[in-house]
Amino acid sequence: MKQEHVDKLVDKVSKVKIPWSDGKTIGDGFRNSELTMVNHKRQQAVREAMAHAWAGYTDYAFGKDELQPISKSFNNKWGDWAITLVDSLDTLKLMELDEEYATAKEHVSNIDFTRVPEGHRTQVFEMVIRALGGLLGAYELDEDPMLLAKAKEVGDILTISFKDTIHGLPSSGIDVNNKVPIAGSRVCIAEAGTVQLELKKLSQLTGDPKYQKLGEQASEALESGYRKYQGLYPAFIFTATKQYDNSSFYSVGAMSDSFYEYQLKQYIMSDKQEQRFKDQYVTSTETVKEKLIGKSKSGLYFLGSWNSDETVYYRTMEHLACFYPGLLALGAQVLDRPQDMAVAEQLAYTCYMSYKTSPTGLGPETFSFPEAPEDQVLPELATERANIFDESLMRNFDINKYGGIVPTDPRYVLRPETVETLFVLYRITRDPKYQEWGWEIFTAIEKYTKTSVAYAAYVNVYDTHASNNWVDSMESFFLAETLKYLYLLFSPTDVLPLDEYVLNTEAHPLRIIRDSQKKEAEQEKDLNNDIDGENEPPLNVKDPVD
Repeated sequence: MKQEHVDKLVDKVSKVKIPWSDGKTIGDGFRNSELTMVNHKRQQAVREAMAHAWAGYTDYAFGKDELQPISKSFNNKWGDWAITLVDSLDTLKLMELDEEYATAKEHVSNIDFTRVPEGHRTQVFEMVIRALGGLLGAYELDEDPMLLAKAKEVGDILTISFKDTIHGLPSSGIDVNNKVPIAGSRVCIAEAGTVQLELKKLSQLTGDPKYQKLGEQASEALESGYRKYQGLYPAFIFTATKQYDNSSFYSVGAMSDSFYEYQLKQYIMSDKQEQRFKDQYVTSTETVKEKLIGKSKSGLYFLGSWNSDETVYYRTMEHLACFYPGLLALGAQVLDRPQDMAVAEQLAYTCYMSYKTSPTGLGPETFSFPEAPEDQVLPELATERANIFDESLMRNFDINKYGGIVPTDPRYVLRPETVETLFVLYRITRDPKYQEWGWEIFTAIEKYTKTSVAYAAYVNVYDTHASNNWVDSMESFFLAETLKYLYLLFSPTDVLPLDEYVLNTEAHPLRIIRDSQKKEAEQEKDLNNDIDGENEPPLNVKDPVD
């Protein structure tokens, strides 16, 4: 249907009188409603994209970790845990792809998560967010006990990473078959700080507090380590001493990103009861705004990074860091910090422009602003929402011009962070421009990354010869996150409402834990303890036990 016909239909509906409202009409508010035909059509287009990607996975890689969409083959780089399938469960459920979901769930029931190919090193961070998060997210939408049992199976395996820990920090890898952690001298803060939501949710659902306690130990170790700035953390911490590696860098990109994300989301998950996470998030936000945000001569705000001794400020922004504007917006809403919303929107605009200014409309993996402003490195940040989306800036923007966006890694690997931010900003502001920007990005994905069987990563977003740029890779996060966020962007706002769910860093929905749920979990655990111990008094630890 043409847009002009949609507009006429909306005009007619807007004039309809509401019977119980003393002559009032539906009004102009309907025009921007999430129920308009345009958004429904876009939502369904994203659903069709998911169906296309899933069909390719089913035909050529079902039960394997990843589809390779060019060779029409597969890989098992994550340990043969069917990671694309597990990571996609709640997306299939959410989009009401019911037959596909039922088939996938049946396969999950037969996966043995206690085994991997011999010699495989399981990455704990990736499996927590993709496998454990995927199973928990599906259970939250479905409540099938099998899914929770499988989540517990995965949780029990992954918490091997805490075995023999000195200060509560997990190892970054484990040997699943031999049930031992793979020792390393340090972990990045994203690895140690992105297990807490999943482990806390697993404890709440199973009634067993041991998982949550492990996550809290890691949080305490991360917070207690000495650092120069209270709210800014070096990217790595030594596991044996819980001291930060002061030779590492400061960033909200790779190695650090979701650590900052989980500060706020732990507070939200606790139904705003655990004040320490709020305090940590606020302190980090203020320090990040002071230390990491730069401004280009073209007027774009970006998130750079510092080397260890703060002698070099890197004016390069990662696509991974494009989650941060969405985090700022969520924090602005939850904590009533309007000053953060202004910064969020400016940073989101930069992420959008990294797509808008490329010939394909796809965003590069990293991009930089190599010039230094004449007056300052770090800008005076706005404290109120403003009309920063100057159309003249967009018209005059030239990527080849001094002060423009310069790609430093031109790949697009089907990442979700920019559309994640657009989704959050739309949910909070209800500003339809974020839907328009998201639609532009989805259209570019369809045009340049869609193959005959699925979607492929892209070598150079500045080259419009599509098939010459395809990479034989489709990461599971494309189905778990990128398409899910786009679908939600065009969905009614009561679909996964943000006052009922927290989305983990892989976009898996976890219900906020209310007080009544906490009490039920505690009662269930007490009952289980009584049954297991037959109401016997606890052993005196001083007495010898055979």
